[in-house]
Amino acid sequence: MVTTTSHYSDSRYRTNAGEGLDGVVRVSYGGYYGSGAVLFDGRAILTTAHLFDGRSGPLGVSFETLTGTRTVSALRHVLHPGYDGEGNNDLAIVWLAAAAPIDADRYGLYRDRDEVGQAFTLAGYGRTGTGATGATSSDSATPSRLKAANLFDAEASALETRMGAFIDWKPLAGTQLLADFDSGLDASDALGQLLGRPHLGYGANEGLIASGDSGGPAFIDGLLAGVATYTASLSIGPNAPDIDKLNNSSFGEIGAWQRVSAYQQWIDQSLRAEYADAPTRPQDVIKEVVEGQAGT
Repeated sequence: MVTTTSHYSDSRYRTNAGEGLDGVVRVSYGGYYGSGAVLFDGRAILTTAHLFDGRSGPLGVSFETLTGTRTVSALRHVLHPGYDGEGNNDLAIVWLAAAAPIDADRYGLYRDRDEVGQAFTLAGYGRTGTGATGATSSDSATPSRLKAANLFDAEASALETRMGAFIDWKPLAGTQLLADFDSGLDASDALGQLLGRPHLGYGANEGLIASGDSGGPAFIDGLLAGVATYTASLSIGPNAPDIDKLNNSSFGEIGAWQRVSAYQQWIDQSLRAEYADAPTRPQDVIKEVVEGQAGT
């Protein structure tokens, strides 16, 4: 996963089993793979819709936990009905054939709309590299689950407002969050230069998503706040922050995450639809369990 400021073998990027990231998974489909996260019911994986574009084949989810590595088969996947193949509504839910391993973490949703300006942890199984080189590992390399830090600098719609015809996609307002890969220098502070949102990053802890991280989570305070979608290398006039002008997850590029708070209703309703007896009104929720007289 993730291109990082230092070499990926640095211990700061490791996701050791039992430290809260064992619900970050590898999703494989039709010979390709992305990343994802186990939702709070333990049967559903939230990931990206574009992993399933134009492909078919077996669908599996791989877990790394304290009890080892295992792959759980999946029954099916469901794309967000508004997915357009161009980065909007780029979400999917994968339904497991059995519950996730008991020692795999389950994640709740970040439901507030105050993500911009907040630090987050990103995690996934994508290609590795550094900010200075971009992603350099091969697609055939054994994927590693890594983590890094970043900051949500802006909503993606602000980029369209500022750059207009200089970008060739149209993010839906309020549904995507942006972060850039900072080297600590003003020259590669992409969203500082392009949007006037200066932030020089988190030093050696900083990282960005790369190929294979699509669908991977962004966490704020342990809650799922974003789902990795795409990266971009952008410039406008004299402002060209990407250090090598290639879309390869190097310093000066931006990454985008689907904003979970904007999709919480769809996620909640999708999960509830799987359970025939799920309550549909707050007053139907049973808050106490009556125990019998027998048993231990």
